[in-house]
Amino acid sequence: MTVIVAGHVDFDTTENISEMLHSVKPLIEGALSETGCRAYSWTEDHLTPGRVWVYEEWESSDTLDDHLNTEWYRNMLASLGSYKMLPPSQPIYKYRVEHLEPVYDETPKARGHFFTADEPVKTNMAVIVAGVIQFTEVDQVPDILISAKPHIDGALTEPGCIAYSWTQCHLNPGRVQVYEEWTSSETLEAHLNSHFYQDMGAHLGSFERIQTDSPILKYRIDLQQTVYDETGVAKGHFLGTQ
Repeated sequence: MTVIVAGHVDFDTTENISEMLHSVKPLIEGALSETGCRAYSWTEDHLTPGRVWVYEEWESSDTLDDHLNTEWYRNMLASLGSYKMLPPSQPIYKYRVEHLEPVYDETPKARGHFFTADEPVKTNMAVIVAGVIQFTEVDQVPDILISAKPHIDGALTEPGCIAYSWTQCHLNPGRVQVYEEWTSSETLEAHLNSHFYQDMGAHLGSFERIQTDSPILKYRIDLQQTVYDETGVAKGHFLGTQ
């Protein structure tokens, strides 16, 4: 089953986040070359100075566990540790994916419920939305994200919204990483019918974008645990499962 790793790391605001992320580019590219790695991004949050969002997607807990025992992972920790990292405000989580599909159906309409699943609605399962958007004007990306603050802040006030981040990928000019987490498909569906979603769409639509081959996906989550166990060791497998 697919496994997502997501969360954020905060650094002192005196650090140059762009410079830091460029310095670890070889380690990010190394992780992306690993078997089972579908996504591995470290991106800057312009709305929270010093914050870097982590998003990874792995084919299985086995491939994640393999990564956590590689030099790429150890060297990444060492490199980031050379910067002024702040105490974590929340842990990095791993999420086991029960079902995934595009957010937009063939019409195309954004759907919170899972239209390709046998059971479109499972009220007890969280939903993650993730993907990338590519803008033509590379230098505009910080301003695009900063000016979207009212729409992002509004979405974060909606019932069931756990995370809603739009962040800049410095290693791929013009790219924005989208990451959202909702308590259920119902709360995501409600968001997709809200003025916050419509206003965000209108805002982004005012800037020229490049069509990508990868759609924005939604992932239904059946298990969530911290990456690091109580001893501080990073684990790819989920405790209590085989």
